[in-house]
Amino acid sequence: MKKAFYSLLFGLLVTAASAQEHAIYSQYQVFQNLINPGVAAFGNEYLFLANARHSWAGFPGAPRSYTFLYTGPVGDKLGLGGSVFTEHIGNQIVSRIQGIYSFRFKVDRAQVGLGLTTEFLRRRLNNEVLTNPLVDVRDDVLAGAVDGQRLFTSSFGAHVLYDDAFFASLVLPSAIRARLDEIPTDEPQNETGAGLRYFILQIGGVLNLYEQNFKLLPSIAVRSIRDVPFQVDLNLQGRFMDDKLIAGLTYRPNSRGSMAFLIGTQYNRFNLFYTYDISFGPFQQYSTGSHEFSFAYTFKRKKPPVPIQNMNIYQQAQ
Repeated sequence: MKKAFYSLLFGLLVTAASAQEHAIYSQYQVFQNLINPGVAAFGNEYLFLANARHSWAGFPGAPRSYTFLYTGPVGDKLGLGGSVFTEHIGNQIVSRIQGIYSFRFKVDRAQVGLGLTTEFLRRRLNNEVLTNPLVDVRDDVLAGAVDGQRLFTSSFGAHVLYDDAFFASLVLPSAIRARLDEIPTDEPQNETGAGLRYFILQIGGVLNLYEQNFKLLPSIAVRSIRDVPFQVDLNLQGRFMDDKLIAGLTYRPNSRGSMAFLIGTQYNRFNLFYTYDISFGPFQQYSTGSHEFSFAYTFKRKKPPVPIQNMNIYQQAQ
């Protein structure tokens, strides 16, 4: 009975891990940089972000992920950045290194950001799997999984903020995808254009209540991601006392429903957020929910007080 349980557990973790090619975040509504390269340096500011997430807490082998991200402006139009991501799911380890590039501009009253990422991802099983009596060490697929599946992907993103009151965001995750390994699977070695079937779309607004000194940010996000069920997020975020207190709620009606509760603060240049996710499905009885923490440091880019060209003209006139 015990062996059957661990065999089932091992199979569930491997299946879930292989499907989760993209990182899962609940705090994308406050740090859209986590999923959308078009937001990089959008506010003409530098961002240093550390994120930790523990999903299905209390369940053996539950996913634990860590993300370290930087984005910042280069001049008035460009943004550059990068991120490092690692996740442990049972005996599986996922590592990701990502480059982030963006271009931002204005069209009348709208601010627009376009971006892309280039990413190297490696997904492998640790060597302890080979000592498990439940697996066949002569299995070529298992041997390849220990060596690691390697992927190169590229994602595209766009973000529009109109009149500081309405925003729309679109991400095409892994629009370009190429395998760099030779593990025997049914997956195609290269996939270009097929990734257009997958997207993350978010639309929302900013409602300023100046007399009460707080803002409301309602939004809806629709996600269609590879090997993950279609999902809709209904978000409502409140910002009080000049963003010194931020609270949010996300409801997901799919799969019998789930909710995420957000609390955080922005004090000077420091940002601290915590999110707790709970599911209404039967699996919740085996877990205490999911926990996510983010700590960020941001600061604005300083522009020279006098344009360099004008300064040179002034010096020549002297």
